[in-house]
Amino acid sequence: MSAPRIMYYVQYLLGIGHVRRSSLIVQALCEKGAHVDVIFGGMPVPSMSFGDATMHQLMAVKSADSGFSGLVKADNTPVNDDDKKERTQALLALCETLQPDLIVTETYPFGRRQMRFELLPLLNWVKSQSNPPVLVSSIRDILQRRSTVREQEYVNLVKTYYQHVLVHGDKNFYPLEKSFPVAGMIADKISYSGYVCPTMANGDKSQKTRDTIVVSVGGGSIGKDILVAVMALFNSGFAADKKWLLITGPNMDSADKAYFKAQQQSNLQVVDLADDFLKALSNAYVSISRAGYNTVMDLLLTAVPAVVIPFEGEGETEQLARSEVLAQSNVLQLVKNSELSIETLKTAINKALASPAETINIDNQGAHKSAELLIEWASSRHS
Repeated sequence: MSAPRIMYYVQYLLGIGHVRRSSLIVQALCEKGAHVDVIFGGMPVPSMSFGDATMHQLMAVKSADSGFSGLVKADNTPVNDDDKKERTQALLALCETLQPDLIVTETYPFGRRQMRFELLPLLNWVKSQSNPPVLVSSIRDILQRRSTVREQEYVNLVKTYYQHVLVHGDKNFYPLEKSFPVAGMIADKISYSGYVCPTMANGDKSQKTRDTIVVSVGGGSIGKDILVAVMALFNSGFAADKKWLLITGPNMDSADKAYFKAQQQSNLQVVDLADDFLKALSNAYVSISRAGYNTVMDLLLTAVPAVVIPFEGEGETEQLARSEVLAQSNVLQLVKNSELSIETLKTAINKALASPAETINIDNQGAHKSAELLIEWASSRHS
């Protein structure tokens, strides 16, 4: 049998965590011999590698703001009906050309609802085929809580169109039903891959200088308040004998990014992205960050003393839920965004340093297991 052809739809609107998780899975798929076509609908992220996959860039769109009030194009002009039609036609044309064995929709239908103008036509295209490709929804460990009506909408879409829901988490650590109470209604379609983490060379773990306070805010579009608080802490003279590394993220507003870069000193470095984030964390005295999926996995992988400030925008519950579980187990220290200050940061850092973080046993082989499952499911189309 020839290598299965897998089409991987990736659309991020604000944070780039989903892109990183998808890139690691796609790399694993390519390494296992699958032919992968990535349909990328967000702004290009040059720092993310999709291995040997073929990339197909749709007209790039993003969220207008952190409240997801609407969609805009690269030049920040609103996405109109003609733009939506163009993207939909391009997506369906790719389906016709590629004729994949399996299609992955990253997050949808459990999120990315803003993209249903093109995703519902995609689902209907799949259903209309005489030998339809297998359809898989790829989701993270914790979903945002939504209304009962909205959650039932997700269930109905899965029941109508999807064969599989692949949860990138560990059921023993955080079962899906904790954040999605109606998960039992689609239990026959749910599989867990384990957490999707990068691989870390053994040498990286053994040589830790622990001389740098590493501050990261994910993509950066919602991290300014953390960097402002950290700069105030730095200017207060706290940990003056340490190096400080502030990572603004590529999506921070250009004026804000320029402001923080202007604050650089001999012991304070400000960069868009770390060349090797895992290595930077391995050498960290302490980490201060958001609590997104990828960042938390990196913290667990490097076992660095850590303080997290979870994002709590309107209706956003995922980062706080993950942080609370780990804080209760003394794996990291939690500071709520509403309580962020020099004093709360200082207290949390000192607590993180005072006692070694507890280790926690979590399946972190998610990239490898996801690739295995996706190839198995894609191959089943021909049986």
